[in-house]
Amino acid sequence: MAVDDSKGESLPGEIWMINHYAITPDLPGGTRHYDFGCELKKAGFTVRIFASDVNHALRRHVKLKDGRLWTAESVNGVDFIWVRTADYQRNDWRRAWNMLSFAFNVLRVGFRVKGFPHAIVGSSPHLFAALSAWWLAKRKGASFILELRDLWPQALVDMGLPESSIMVRLLRIIEKFLYTVADKIIILAHGSYSYLVNRGVTPGKIVYIPNGVHLGNFRLDNHQKTRLQARARFGFTRFTVVYTGAHGPANALETILGAADLLRGRNDVEFVLVGDGQVKDDLLRKAAGLKLENVRFLPPVPKNEVPELLAAADAAVITLRAVDAFSYGVSPNKLFDYMAACKPVICAVPGEMARLVEQNKAGVAVEAENPRALAAAVEHILAMNEGERGAMGRRGRELIEREFSREILAKRLLESLGCL
Repeated sequence: MAVDDSKGESLPGEIWMINHYAITPDLPGGTRHYDFGCELKKAGFTVRIFASDVNHALRRHVKLKDGRLWTAESVNGVDFIWVRTADYQRNDWRRAWNMLSFAFNVLRVGFRVKGFPHAIVGSSPHLFAALSAWWLAKRKGASFILELRDLWPQALVDMGLPESSIMVRLLRIIEKFLYTVADKIIILAHGSYSYLVNRGVTPGKIVYIPNGVHLGNFRLDNHQKTRLQARARFGFTRFTVVYTGAHGPANALETILGAADLLRGRNDVEFVLVGDGQVKDDLLRKAAGLKLENVRFLPPVPKNEVPELLAAADAAVITLRAVDAFSYGVSPNKLFDYMAACKPVICAVPGEMARLVEQNKAGVAVEAENPRALAAAVEHILAMNEGERGAMGRRGRELIEREFSREILAKRLLESLGCL
């Protein structure tokens, strides 16, 4: 199968994006590249996104039901190329094989897809996909744009993987190579700038394009009716603090369970954790062992249902491990979703994201991995009146409108690609 334009050639403004974890809005996960694709399409460009058929949140094949290597799908004018990859359930050798199989198969597919794009974006976290993007760019005569959504391998080292391990040493070699050959490097957090410069990257290569939100998905008209319907759908009856997203070792969700344990004497507040991941079963067992009646777990919801979920919430929480790489190298999707939904944010994340919340008075920032501080933040927001909580949420929304809408960020992407 080949994806072909009407004359068998690429349109002049074709851009490819290679992101192992890219999704369409009907799936759980982050829609960064789909959102960019929609905006680039409006500007007249052809966009092709190469992604794994195994959804990270669901841990199963979602698009390929037979033995095919790949399939193509157009979603609102954005072309997705779904690539077969190996299955996995946990963060063991099978997940490493999943990453390597994607990197290998995306090369096989990319060579078959007709066209000569203006630029190819290779997105982390894992660097094998970015390495494949570089090779495709070289073969297709395209500019190579490296996008760092997570700083690998530094984040792995900060999480406990030894610097001397074979995996880290291999990733260091790939990291250095990619920094050298990239025409541009996109970072999602300001703090990544110094990390790159300290590793010899020319400052002029670096472009800051954080995560953001399509505000059209978070409409505020008729909000009260939507909220009441959503609360009925999800069964929210108390002051509800929602977490959405991955349940992995890096997310430090045991901090939320610790806060819930400290607040067990209050019957007016509950925590709802929505998503899935490697440690979810451990969290379920811990919550059951502590007999926490103020914590509920829900399965992942598609990205296009997140606005309704957040409309039902009273506040939203984000947690991460207290490691260096998370203090300067992350831009969590969920944080921007929370603010777009006008929710007060409880931010238990180190560094840059905590400062963003605090400086804009969009919520309460607390020390990462500190259940007592998290519990105190919940009580602080709970003690506010509705007007005060509403004002806090609106300040977050206004920040998104000023700086983090997908229209603003897509324009910056175009500028970085030299397309304006």
